[in-house]
Amino acid sequence: MRSTPELLIPLVMIAVIGTLAWEFQVSLPLMANQVFHGGAATYGVMASVMGAGAVAGGLVSAARSRPRARTLCVAAIGWGIAILAAALAPSLPLELVTMLFVGYGSITFNSFAKTTLQLAARPDMRGRVMALWALAWLGSTPVGGPIVGWIGQQAGARWSLVIGGAATLVCGLLALPALTRIDRRPPAAAVESAGAGPAAPELTGTGAAPPSSPARS
Repeated sequence: MRSTPELLIPLVMIAVIGTLAWEFQVSLPLMANQVFHGGAATYGVMASVMGAGAVAGGLVSAARSRPRARTLCVAAIGWGIAILAAALAPSLPLELVTMLFVGYGSITFNSFAKTTLQLAARPDMRGRVMALWALAWLGSTPVGGPIVGWIGQQAGARWSLVIGGAATLVCGLLALPALTRIDRRPPAAAVESAGAGPAAPELTGTGAAPPSSPARS
């Protein structure tokens, strides 16, 4: 895994972001109750608007034929900014606007993460790589839930979103130079064909005619 940074870096990003950012089932109820003084209805509206943004993000990300590795970093940076904006929104209407972009960013990052890993992995290793993706993305949520909940209880509901948005933004910024260098690498097939040189003609024996020569009667 260390010899393939195009796999290691996205997996580390997914693990960190999944632990601290993908905890909306914890942070959004705190925001609805403590910040906007609402109840289940307020939380339901916030979740619904976020879902609408996720639908739009899914349609847009599906239209990209082959995203580059650095596209994952751009998605993380944009999603981190959206989460931070949601944490700082002063009113519920502005919070709902930011939740559209939070939902858009969540599905976009998730889609690009899976696409990046699948394109970087060898065909015979894709099943194992996607198992690591499931462990990093879904397995990190139970770990981060208590952490984000404790931060929200001790520091305030807004900080439960700030911690996730800041982690997502920092991951995208730190990984951008490395994944940009990976995008600039020439394809492995092109390198191999360029270094192989012209193929030598195949001989059947000393002084023998080529196999394609017609036999004489």
